[in-house]
Amino acid sequence: MKANRLRYSIVGIFVILLGSLGVGISLWLTFGDVSKEYQLYRVYMTESVAGLYVDAPVRYRGVEVGRVRTIELDPANPERVRLTLAIERSVPIKQDTIATLSVQGLTGIASIELAGGSRSSPLLKPAPGETYPVMKTGPSLFTRLDRAVSELITNLNRVAQDAHALLGPGNRATVAQVLTHLEQVSATLAQRRGDLNQGLVDLHRVMANTARASERLDGLLARMEAGTGSVQRMADQVARTSVSLRSWVDRDGHALAGSAVSAFGEMRALALELRRTTERLDQVVDRFQEDPRFLLYGNTLEAPGPGERGAP
Repeated sequence: MKANRLRYSIVGIFVILLGSLGVGISLWLTFGDVSKEYQLYRVYMTESVAGLYVDAPVRYRGVEVGRVRTIELDPANPERVRLTLAIERSVPIKQDTIATLSVQGLTGIASIELAGGSRSSPLLKPAPGETYPVMKTGPSLFTRLDRAVSELITNLNRVAQDAHALLGPGNRATVAQVLTHLEQVSATLAQRRGDLNQGLVDLHRVMANTARASERLDGLLARMEAGTGSVQRMADQVARTSVSLRSWVDRDGHALAGSAVSAFGEMRALALELRRTTERLDQVVDRFQEDPRFLLYGNTLEAPGPGERGAP
């Protein structure tokens, strides 16, 4: 009897130890390192969390910092999914920290990725009416792709509608007419290909001549710049001559003025004499035009005979 009791005791102790070991392993697998302290946070997502499971990893910039504790619909709003995250207390969760759903490749296994958390941002605290601090959420990669694809499809549909409207019955005739005109222009250009080639050759010649003229102009400008010094020296010489002439006028001006007055009187008398002479010549010319015999007979003229000029 004593031997049986001893065997039963040993079996019982073994079962207890084995059960305790199993419980410890389960706790370790569930909560990780039990020596670490965790802080619970809430996350509300409006997108599908397919692929996410309880005890899924929570990573902060790729480093695993916690686990997903619960996944359930929000009792206050069934359109949202409420997640409870257990994150190590040593990890600073800030007010600008954002939680997103991350799906690993084609396997469909999802996890929670944390990003943000600047140094200047304060730590996240529970809001009034909330049991745990609530983190902000961002769209997942698949959500962003879905939005981008939806916008692309919408834009393609709009482009297709615009193209259909553009190629309507009324516009098709206009497009056909434009194509006909383009064909005519192309044929005309093909016929005038020789003229176009000659025009290009002439244009090349004009450009070459322009380049040579520009080079000559540059040389002329250079020579003009070189002659600027000579012009300046000439201007200085003229200025000096003007100063000398002014000083001479100031010194001998009175004598020159007297001579000029005398010469002016003589010139005036000469002009009067020339004027009288001119008047006399005018009288002689007028008299000659009236009767040419004036040159032979003078002022005393006989009456003209029969048949002569001036006879009655």
